[in-house]
Amino acid sequence: MRRVFSLVAVAGLVLSACSTKSSTTGAGSTPSTNGTLNLAYLADMSVPDPDVFYDIEGNTVILSAYQGLVDYKPDSTTIEPVLATSWDISPDALTYTFHLRSGVTFQDGTPFNAAAVKASFQRRISVNSAPAYMLAQVADMQTPDPMTFVVKLKSVVTPFMDYMASSWGPKIISPKALTDNAGNDFAQTWAKTNADGTGPYKLTAFNRGQNYTLTRNDSYWGPKPNFATVNIRIIPDMNSQILQLRSGGLDVILHSFPVAELPTARSDPNLTIRDFSSYLQSMLYINANKAPFNNLALRKAVAADIDRDTLVSQIYGSYGHPAGSPYAPGILDQSLAPISYPTATVKAPAGTPAITFAYTSDESGIQSRLAGLIQQKLQGQGFQVTLKEVTNPQVYGYATSPQTLAQAPDLLLMTNTPDAAHPDTWSRILWGTGGGLNFLGYSNPQVDTLLNQGASTTDSAASAQAYAKAAQLLVADYGILFLADTRDVMVMRKNLTNVEHVPNYPWALRLGTLARS
Repeated sequence: MRRVFSLVAVAGLVLSACSTKSSTTGAGSTPSTNGTLNLAYLADMSVPDPDVFYDIEGNTVILSAYQGLVDYKPDSTTIEPVLATSWDISPDALTYTFHLRSGVTFQDGTPFNAAAVKASFQRRISVNSAPAYMLAQVADMQTPDPMTFVVKLKSVVTPFMDYMASSWGPKIISPKALTDNAGNDFAQTWAKTNADGTGPYKLTAFNRGQNYTLTRNDSYWGPKPNFATVNIRIIPDMNSQILQLRSGGLDVILHSFPVAELPTARSDPNLTIRDFSSYLQSMLYINANKAPFNNLALRKAVAADIDRDTLVSQIYGSYGHPAGSPYAPGILDQSLAPISYPTATVKAPAGTPAITFAYTSDESGIQSRLAGLIQQKLQGQGFQVTLKEVTNPQVYGYATSPQTLAQAPDLLLMTNTPDAAHPDTWSRILWGTGGGLNFLGYSNPQVDTLLNQGASTTDSAASAQAYAKAAQLLVADYGILFLADTRDVMVMRKNLTNVEHVPNYPWALRLGTLARS
């Protein structure tokens, strides 16, 4: 899945003066000798450049080679220190002061300090690719001493700390690497195949279409990784991945394992199925910009006719459940904006135009199966539905103009995830006007006003209420139907231990902690 905008946590953010201290783990701890960890991607990641990368496939590379100031604790929305050991937020929530970790070096040996953080933040702003929006409100950056970094914002940004913790958030790159390879593109050419961060692994090979190699960073400031090498092969066929897993050639299948094959995996004494909390949501976009679905009654009819509960049970089994809210569990209290779709089916009125229903495929076959079942249910109520598979570039092009929206499908099935554990980074990009994942151009000025209120207040309760009211309007509008909240399911060798997963980092494990028994 390629992302083009971004999504992000009121719950864990304190917008008043605060300080969070970390415990420092000794850099001299001795790693065990676990040899090589073998992983696979179904497709190449775009680039290992953290200021351009905006995929999901590839998170393991980015999060192993680079680090940000903070991240999320495993299975949590709680923000924890990484390269910053603590931080202070001014009472007006406009100034963030980060106190940096000492004794850290980049993989090329360059010392980590405040100047390096400033250079990396400035690079993200200058590159101005998709993830740059996270720093769009930065007014000024200061380095009052080598281990203190100060960011001043133009206006209140409620999710700012969650931007910092996002897997797509700002990562700190060696200033020497940026200077030595600057060229005329802020070192983007170099960063297409290279990395130089402070993470537990070095990127030592990037062979597009073949494999990527991560090698243990022996100068890492924290506990040394257990695996000396991580080999990530590009294996686009899921059946081939499954055969490799069963034979021992792979250690983990990170995503898209076919649900129908899970019982067989469960019976294999060498394998185990791990499912983790996630913010992944399956949803049905409705194009309200043209007939027939510029008619609210017909949008309601679709909600009733698809029989969401049965669909979710058939497709996801125990690894998903009907979405309780437009916000995934952990993003916002679902009881603040519950979903209440009609259940009495409605026949399509005579003369209803034929419907074009698009879906993006995935290697597990879930999207195509779900789309086919929705098609059957709608046709059973008299809708004429033509199903078609589309690519991500096509999807991202739908809302670029009124003309392209007029040519866009009437229905679109997608599975998406937010950039971070904050309602703004989901709602604004998904149903805010012009949002990067607002593929069929839903627009409601009242919703936009509420989203802006939620993002600009330092009152966490008022912020949550604003996001909830925005979601309630969307639900009443039937602009997007939220089908399922799903788990992040991985199948792995049973002898893997120290397995850590963060809900906001989909399809990724923390390779620095992973071990083999």
